[in-house]
Amino acid sequence: MMDNITVPTRYVNASGSSLGSKGDEQERIRASLHKVVERNPDIEIHTKVSSNHSSILRKDFRAIAEAVRVVGGLDRRQR
Repeated sequence: MMDNITVPTRYVNASGSSLGSKGDEQERIRASLHKVVERNPDIEIHTKVSSNHSSILRKDFRAIAEAVRVVGGLDRRQR
């Protein structure tokens, strides 16, 4: 459960449809993420990219690498 995350976490969200998803199911899940972010200060949405879940690593590796750099640069003592 995302509420139990206790380390700095940044998400790169895909905005394309996912294989096996029906209708707007993925977008409804993404739309609910703001509630988790509001409850847990360790979680942030780094960015949303145009890839779908099966191509995000191939097409948006730069956004993922930037999110990793951001987390790597955080000072955990400031939490």
